[in-house]
Amino acid sequence: RGVRGGVPRAPPPQQPRTPAMAAAAEVAAFLQRQREAHTDATEEYTRMEDLYNRKLWHQLTVELAAFVSHPRFEGSDGSELAELYEHFIKHFEGKMNLLSLTKLVVAIARLFPNDRATLFVTSLLTKAEDSPEALTLGRAELAALKLKAGDAPACKELLDDAEKVINQMAGMDVDTHISFYTAQSSYYKQQGPAQAFYKSALLLLSYQSLDKMPPQEAASLSFDLGIAALVATGVYNLGELLQHPVVGVLEQRGDSAWLAELLRVFNAGDLEAYERLIAGHRAQLEAQPALVSHAAFLKEKIALMSLMDLVFAHVGPSADHRVPFELIAERIRLPLDEVELLVMRAMSLKLIRGEIDQVDGLVLVSWVQPRVLSMEQVGGMAELLQKWKGQVQNTLVFLEAEAPEFANDANF
Repeated sequence: RGVRGGVPRAPPPQQPRTPAMAAAAEVAAFLQRQREAHTDATEEYTRMEDLYNRKLWHQLTVELAAFVSHPRFEGSDGSELAELYEHFIKHFEGKMNLLSLTKLVVAIARLFPNDRATLFVTSLLTKAEDSPEALTLGRAELAALKLKAGDAPACKELLDDAEKVINQMAGMDVDTHISFYTAQSSYYKQQGPAQAFYKSALLLLSYQSLDKMPPQEAASLSFDLGIAALVATGVYNLGELLQHPVVGVLEQRGDSAWLAELLRVFNAGDLEAYERLIAGHRAQLEAQPALVSHAAFLKEKIALMSLMDLVFAHVGPSADHRVPFELIAERIRLPLDEVELLVMRAMSLKLIRGEIDQVDGLVLVSWVQPRVLSMEQVGGMAELLQKWKGQVQNTLVFLEAEAPEFANDANF
């Protein structure tokens, strides 16, 4: 049979395979392999494929975030998630929010050995340069990895760069703050000073509560905070810490309840209770190198805090602001000739302000460093205000009796 026109038609040419088609085929094959290899995650891999094919990038990001944080990956070597990133996430990471991408990379990297995690996070930093928030999170995580590797200078450099952004940006993502202050507090715990660790750890707890941490991590941080509060040179107000759940965590653990008690004793400046506690918990105290090496400083610190507590009762509307040397010597158990040196030390640290009357042996106090008060101290303030109220009333009665023209003057 002939063909009209005498020339048979050639079949239409095949369309060339585009990169997008190749990527889609690779993704489909990879996800199928994963479903077969990890039958417990079949539904998750199927949802990922569906969202990828429909190009629902935000929903896919949310699905991935939930997947990488699944408890089944705890204790694993991260190989399954490494394959997920290499053969799946890489195909569309350019369409993802940079901060979300960084969070995924950080979550995966935390399962890797330190060297591999460092390379993995480092490779991310160039991709995150257009997002200060994502870059800061990546730097904070890399700083923690550098510290684990023993490279403290590199860690500090990364933390300094990250801190500049944190101080300049308002409303930064909570996870970025948590990652930064976790790395920073770890750095200061290792390198010091204790005061910097104390401040950084409290800032960490303002973004991540203890009940959101693994129990062992929460207990360790609480204990380290308690020790730092005692040995830090610039911390003379423990009221804020005593009202924090940190103290509750210490008290719940039998092996650290003594530290909570010690913090309360210091805050009250109770030297008698301090000596009793040292005698009763000598083994626990001597097991802490930081406390042993700061023994002389701790003795001075509780003496200063005792002085602050004593002076606090002599400052206020109804107080006379005059504290005799004899009273200070009796309260702090000092020889009389050493009282002036202690008061001068407190003034040099800006714990109190006032004048020293060497002739009459008095301290004339005008100010004491503000403190977070315990309920007992609040009760003491209430008593002072009641006395002041009575003094004002007596003064008013005296004026009415002695100068009635003032009492009748509407402008008085």
